[in-house]
Amino acid sequence: ASSPAIPPHPHTPSPHPPLHPPHKMQAAAMSSMVAMPRASVRVQARRSTLMGKGVVGLAPVAKVTVTRKVATTAMAKSVIAPLNNDPFIGMLETPVTSSPLVAGLLSNLPAYRTGVSPVLRGVEVGLAHGFLLVGPFIKLGPLRDTASAEVAGCLSAAGLVGILALCLTIYGAVSFQNEEVLGQKTLTGREISKDALQSADGWANFTSGWLVGGLSGVAWGYICTQILPLYQ
Repeated sequence: ASSPAIPPHPHTPSPHPPLHPPHKMQAAAMSSMVAMPRASVRVQARRSTLMGKGVVGLAPVAKVTVTRKVATTAMAKSVIAPLNNDPFIGMLETPVTSSPLVAGLLSNLPAYRTGVSPVLRGVEVGLAHGFLLVGPFIKLGPLRDTASAEVAGCLSAAGLVGILALCLTIYGAVSFQNEEVLGQKTLTGREISKDALQSADGWANFTSGWLVGGLSGVAWGYICTQILPLYQ
């Protein structure tokens, strides 16, 4: 015989809770979404009231502005850079070397005047150096207190001019061993004229002019020591 079915206890929880109807779930979600902005609005209103907004007798809070000085690109750039921004040249460009005053001074020196022949450049440079070397050798030489101070000083200056001429010859022999076959041209194909001094023959002519000009400057210095009233 089959046993009779036992009815469930009224306090026993059901294994499957009853599902809420869909319209009730949507209503609960919408009510939560609507309630959140209201809470945030209340908080904002309370904060604004606490800060004094809308209260009589309180001045509004002043806005604090922070200014920051930013260096421009030109100022932030280093003042010392490679020449023409090419690190392979091996020369630095500084405010001194790149200034128009220094550039004008260097371009007017005899060694950098490309329109003058190397011989005349050497003569001009030698005349200046030979004449200026006479004075220190006469006044600071070991025979400065003797009667032959002028002769000894001029001979010493002439010897130094000869030594410097030998140094220039050695420099030219080392620096201009191989002549450049190809010249330099612009982007349009125009050939750039090369300085005549930057060659073996040009440097040899410059050295010859230096020797002649230096000895002439020493001779002129000796003549000045004999005819000026200071040495008489």
